[in-house]
Parts: sequence; C-alpha cells; structure tokens
Amino acid sequence: MEQSINYKHKIDFLVSDNIDHKKCNECKIRKTIDESNQLCYACRSGKYTLSGNNVIDDFIIYTQSNNNELGGELEFVYYNKLKNIEFIAEGGFSKIYKATWINGPIYDWFKFKNNHLDNGRKNNYTVVLKKLNDSKNITSKELNELKVFYQIYSDSNVSKLNISQYLGITRDPITRDYMIIMPYYKSGDMTHFISNDFYNISWENRLNKLRCIIIGLKHMHKTKIIHRDLHSGNIFIGEYFAYIGDLGISKSATGSTDNTNENYGIIPYMAPEIFQGQKYTEASDIYSFGMIMWEFTNGRRPFWDRDHDTELIIDISDGLRPPIVTNAPKGFIELMKDCWHSDPKKRPTTIDILEKIEEMWKNELENYYYRNPTKIIKSSDIGPVAKNNPGAIYKSRPLSRMIHSAMSLKSSRSRSINTNLETDPFYYYQENNIASTDKRKFENDSVEDSNDDSIYDKIRLFTSTLIKD
Repeated sequence: MEQSINYKHKIDFLVSDNIDHKKCNECKIRKTIDESNQLCYACRSGKYTLSGNNVIDDFIIYTQSNNNELGGELEFVYYNKLKNIEFIAEGGFSKIYKATWINGPIYDWFKFKNNHLDNGRKNNYTVVLKKLNDSKNITSKELNELKVFYQIYSDSNVSKLNISQYLGITRDPITRDYMIIMPYYKSGDMTHFISNDFYNISWENRLNKLRCIIIGLKHMHKTKIIHRDLHSGNIFIGEYFAYIGDLGISKSATGSTDNTNENYGIIPYMAPEIFQGQKYTEASDIYSFGMIMWEFTNGRRPFWDRDHDTELIIDISDGLRPPIVTNAPKGFIELMKDCWHSDPKKRPTTIDILEKIEEMWKNELENYYYRNPTKIIKSSDIGPVAKNNPGAIYKSRPLSRMIHSAMSLKSSRSRSINTNLETDPFYYYQENNIASTDKRKFENDSVEDSNDDSIYDKIRLFTSTLIKD
C-alpha cells in the first residue's frame, strides 16, 4: 500500500531522530527523550504497551497521547491475550481470523487514562484479526488503513457512524506478521448477509442497509477521503446497521500525487473511467455503490457468470452493465442507473443519493406498517447462485497491467475496424457518393437493394478498377 494522505496531524514525524537530553515529563530526570511526547524511553515503555516496532509504537502512542476527545485511540495487544483463534477467509492482501480478546477493548479511554477502578474494558470480546501479508518489516506506508481511520475519527465535523472501527494491532509470534484488530460482526460481510437469506430480507431492511452505507460514504467524502475499493466484501452488517470497512486502499481526494500508479480492486466494481486512465474521484465510489445497489436487487455479485479479464474490462468501458431486474421500490432502478452512469460528472453525490434512499426507505416503512411492502418475487433470474464462474475473482488485486492490456487491445481492435471499413467497397461507395440514390440494408447477413442489381454492377466495376491500379 502506498502512503496516501496529506495528514492534518503529521504522523510520520513520529519515527524521528529528534532526541535530546531534556527533562522527562514523567520522571522529571534529564535524559534522552522522544520529542513527540517528551518522555524518556523507560517512562514511555512503562506507560504504553509496545510492540518493539518504532513505526507501530509511535503511531499508537500518538493516537493515545493526542488530546483527541473524539476517539480513534489504538493499542498494541500481546498475542497471548487472544484465544479461540480460527481462520475465516482470505482477502487480496490479508487473511481474516475470528478470535476472543480476553481483556477486551477499551470503550472508555477517559476512565482508562485516569486509572478508574472500572478500567472501561469489555472482557471476552469477539474480534476479527486481519493478518497483513508479508508484514514482518512493516513500514509507515502499510499503516495507511489505520491512518485513514484515525483521520476520519479525529475530525470533529464528521460523524463516525457507519464506518467500521479499528481497535488495535497484534503480532503473530510464529509468522511475525502484524494483525489489525477490528470488531466482529455476526452477520459477516454484505455478500454473506445477502446470500444467506436473500428472499427473506425485506425491502425496508435492504434500504436501511443502503442508507447506512451511503451515510458512511458521505462522511468519508466530507473528510476528503475516497475509498477506491468499495464492494460488498468490505461492507459489514450488524444487527441493525451496516458499516464500511477495509480502508487500506483509501486515499485523500486532495492528494496531488501518488507514490504508485498501481490500480487495485475488483473489476466489476471499478468505474469505467479508471480503465480509461482517469484518476479516482468521489464519483468512482458512487459507481461502486451502484453495483452494491444491484446486488440487493439480484442477490448475486455483478458479472458472477463471467471471467474477470481483459474482455470484461473492455465491455465495461464500452458501457456494459449487469442485467436489470425491476422488482424494486419506485425510483430505485433509476437511481442505480444514475450511479453507474458512464460519465462520472453525471453521477449523483452522496447527499443526493441519501435524500432519495431515505425517501424510499420511509415509504417502505409506511408500506410495511400498512402490510403492503414491496414483494420479493422469486425468479430464476435472481437469488444466490451455487457457484460463481471460476474466472470471477472477488478479491482485490493489482490490475494496472491487465487494464493496460485491455485498453491496448481495445485500441488495436478499433484501428483494425477502421482499416477494414476504409478498404470495404461498400464503405468507399457510401463515403464518396458513387450512387447516392441507391439504398441498401443488411438483414440476416444478406444485402437487399431497391434498385435491383445496379449497385452490384457499379461495385464490381469499382473493385476491378482498384485491382488494376
């Protein structure tokens, strides 16, 4: 992952060489201290649970020592404080585990920092561990996910609802890879939520979940953060609400340059302008949201029946979208189509979408009250499928090389078509008005003409002239 945010709080300062012999704020002895918190090493070690990695430790200390009353504090957790660890799934850049955190996370940092008898922890708390692949020598760049989270949580103008929380970091003592600790959601991600009970999820419930997602996305965009990898596998479902997670590829919308030109993602959720070499914008996230809307109508992932390859990239850039099923509340399909419009400037904003979804949701609540909800009609065209196409890849992965190949192939085909047209006698005939009064049409691979065989005589004459020349 690339470092990607122009932080208000310059976090990378923390791995610093700015040390000097000054009075420690804790023990009041003149020692070599860390300028970031004015503590000597001994006091710093005693005050915080540390990993031994400067990058991680300094970031954790920063989140805990910064006077931020809005939350976002993180802690390092020793691996032996976790039990019942079981593998769940594998993502594009990580492996996911479920575990029990024995002490549990701190839910009241004020009490914790002020040594209250009630230390503000939730004991035996179920969590998710996200093991970052090949993270033994983790760098500041690879903490991007946590930095984005902290930037959002430390912004006083932004609500934290509907954005998944991050709790801390631990380290696998065997592989030495680092693991990010997050809350566990009983219903899992949106993909599993839909596939497990698609026909029994009311439209009131579906619209409420979509409302939560767009609220979370609205708050991200308000903080000038673009998610860049929004899909149903990154949406987590709680008992009543939905939460956006996996902020690892997220970036600042105001960033002037990127450290890498690599594009990561899942092809069906990527906006066509990305394939055409344009930069990610907030409208790119809106396109992805449109695909999430489609999943709620169909119970399947977009393009589940196709290989996710160069051909699909070409087709999407040419305007292909998943088939539409109209079994949805009034206005839903129109909004969905607006979200995946080929022109990013014509897509609605999060504010526009929220207004329309809330109106649909309230209407559906009223319909539900009067026992007239929008019905989900069973059909072979919708509902979960037993198996996706083996070539359908729903893990985020590097795609720049494939995108480049797809666009080169598309360009080559376009040039080939133009060349063939230019040497086609019919094309030449029309372009040069050899017989402007003649008309022709193609039907069932045959040519019919209104002037009997006269057109053929002229084309034969023209072709023979070309051959002689």
